[in-house]
Amino acid sequence: MKSTKHMHVVKFTVYALLLLFLYILQETPGLFVLFGSKPMPVAAFAIVVSMLEGEFVGGIFGAFAGMLCDINSPMLFGFNGLLIALFCIVTGLMVIYLMHCNAGGAALFTFTAMLFRGSVEFLFGYGMWGHEGVWRIFLQRTLPTVIYTTAVSVLLFFPSRAVWRVFDRRLNPHRW
Repeated sequence: MKSTKHMHVVKFTVYALLLLFLYILQETPGLFVLFGSKPMPVAAFAIVVSMLEGEFVGGIFGAFAGMLCDINSPMLFGFNGLLIALFCIVTGLMVIYLMHCNAGGAALFTFTAMLFRGSVEFLFGYGMWGHEGVWRIFLQRTLPTVIYTTAVSVLLFFPSRAVWRVFDRRLNPHRW
């Protein structure tokens, strides 16, 4: 029993350290900039963790990842925390009841979550003010970020699944 609790603590510590590492990479100026946009690997990692661990752990990691994204966001603090946590909960439930846990699913969930998040951010940050040509911001800033983050989620899926399998083999040896 004590060994199981210890393994869970180690597993979630590894996830948290990976999340912090990805946050540092995400917020490093000039790193991974492609066509003027940067990915959000923190949000993509939270969605992948929710696919692997389920809705409860995914919701917690989604809220934590969203709060990290909120630190340097122009939106109101809590915007990313709420949306990413919500999408991580939905992702965890969808994987449990409807879909398989694979890289295609990670891309689909990340694309959907980032498109919704980016659309809401665009609507409240730019769109509702009625400036002329504001649609260019959506096309040149929001959509490239959505696509870039989706590609990053596929790249993050495989190492995240490998980490999950290492801990799952130790926690549930009867499955392997």
